[in-house]
Parts: sequence; structure tokens; C-alpha cells
Amino acid sequence: MSVVLVLGLALSSCGRDDAGAESGGADVEPSAEETSPEGGASDPEQSSGDGSEAEEPESSPTPVPASSDGPAQNWPEPEVPDEIYEETEEGALAALTYWFEAITYLQLTGEFEPVSAVSAPDCAMCDNTIAQFYDLYEVESGWYAAEGTTTQDELASGITGDGHARILFALVEGGYTAYGPEGESLGVVESRTYDAEAFLYFDGSQWWVSELEIADAVVE
Repeated sequence: MSVVLVLGLALSSCGRDDAGAESGGADVEPSAEETSPEGGASDPEQSSGDGSEAEEPESSPTPVPASSDGPAQNWPEPEVPDEIYEETEEGALAALTYWFEAITYLQLTGEFEPVSAVSAPDCAMCDNTIAQFYDLYEVESGWYAAEGTTTQDELASGITGDGHARILFALVEGGYTAYGPEGESLGVVESRTYDAEAFLYFDGSQWWVSELEIADAVVE
């Protein structure tokens, strides 16, 4: 097996903030039901007469895909699945799926924190992949337009006594184009599918991707 997915050099360091912490929202007390005094019931559908209307909730900005005109905008960050905090096969599979969702997010935005938060400190393949996509944004002032990378036909081998798991899967690398700072194309990569395997471990609190191996041969 040999690695063919990445071309960049490893980052010297990547900040790894704790992943998956749910933001605590302030408790909101439900509004009290309107009650009508005896003999003075009011029609709830009738306007109060003050001319005011209930404010509509603020909508999220519309995501704009990347193109030769510029990088993606308002791209939603993938949500960390709760399963990655459970020492189960489902948790390992969820962590692997999230890792590639976070790679796609990095490729489209240049933001490496989500994928770094599930990449083991000694995962060279993880660092090389992060570096490849991050460097175009940070060093070359360019960007990617990408279809994204996903996994298919995942098969977990079970969890060992020390919390390690091995997953066989098909890696579907969507096509992408790299653009320079002026919107010039720096190269196009067509969509490809590879046989692959991943190694993950559970450290007592979450799953981490520790190694990825991608076959040379493209699956037809």
C-alpha cells in the first residue's frame, strides 16, 4: 500500500482544540399562555392594533460555491457526530466519515481546525493532507473548487482491547480545480475511487484517526 492522496509537506504544528463540545445555549422560558378573564375573552388571531409584527428568525447566509470568481463563501462547517465519543464500531465509523467531511470543509475554506481536532498528533498522512489544502490558501493566496471526498462500503474489523479499530473502505475523491490568486486554473484533478483502509484509536474520550493508507490502483 502507498499513499497517493496528498502531495504537500506536513505542517509543523496544527492547533487541536477539543472537538465536539456543544455550545451551551441560555435557557429560554416558554411564554405563558394567554388567558382570558371571565367575560373578556379576546380572539388570539385578532390584531392587537399596535401595528407591530413578530420578527422573523434571522436566516443563515446562503452558501456560495467556489468558482474561478473566488473561493466558497458562507460554507457550513460539518457537525461533529456524538458517536465519536463512544467506544463502539459505530463511533469509529462516524469519526472516519467526519474526518473526510472536515477535509472537504478545509479544501473549500482553508479552515483546518475541524479536521485537526480528530487527527492524531502522530498521523503523518493527516498532516500532509491538511498541509496540501491549507497551503494553497495561506501560501499561494489561492483556493479550491471541489466536489468533496467521501467514503463508501465501510467495514470495521472490530475494536481491540486497547481501543484500536481498522476500517476498510472505498475512498471516493471528487474532482477539484485549484485556482491561483487571480482566478487562473493551476490544475484539475478528475474524480477517482480507491481501495483504502484507516486506523483509529479511542483515547477514553473520543476516536482519533491515526493512519490512512490508499492503494495505488484506481477502482474502475
